[in-house]
Amino acid sequence: MTQQPVTTVHLTAQATRVITTELRTADHTTETGGILLGHHTHDTVTIHHAGTPGPDAVRTPTYFLRDLAHAQALADRAFTADGSVWVGEWHTHPTSRPVPSARDTATYRQLLDDPELGFHSVIAVILARSERRWVGAAWTARHDRITPVQLRLDDPVG
Repeated sequence: MTQQPVTTVHLTAQATRVITTELRTADHTTETGGILLGHHTHDTVTIHHAGTPGPDAVRTPTYFLRDLAHAQALADRAFTADGSVWVGEWHTHPTSRPVPSARDTATYRQLLDDPELGFHSVIAVILARSERRWVGAAWTARHDRITPVQLRLDDPVG
């Protein structure tokens, strides 16, 4: 069954807390990020778990590659906890806008084209620095289109 196109990405308080903690502690001159795990229901993807880059991540001013073993361990824990599955990724653009780059677009296309992954769409949350604070945007990649979607954040607790 084909899922409805995504119109909203909802980050729970737990996922928002992981991302905001990483943004507070990360080197702002290089990209950082992690995987997003959750559920796609109707036209909304709810993100219950957000990953961090992991100790073996590659981070440059214009490129981020997650630590695959670190991401897989989080995915395994999330699936066991509440059935959350990998729905996409979040990352920063420290020197540009929160818009998918050509490299980002190529990555999303690779994920969508891999039949073993089974993606109907890939969710991307991109954050960029603006006036000494982070601003974010959510995107959905589906087939050959990347579309902006509503980003709804719960306030992090704790």
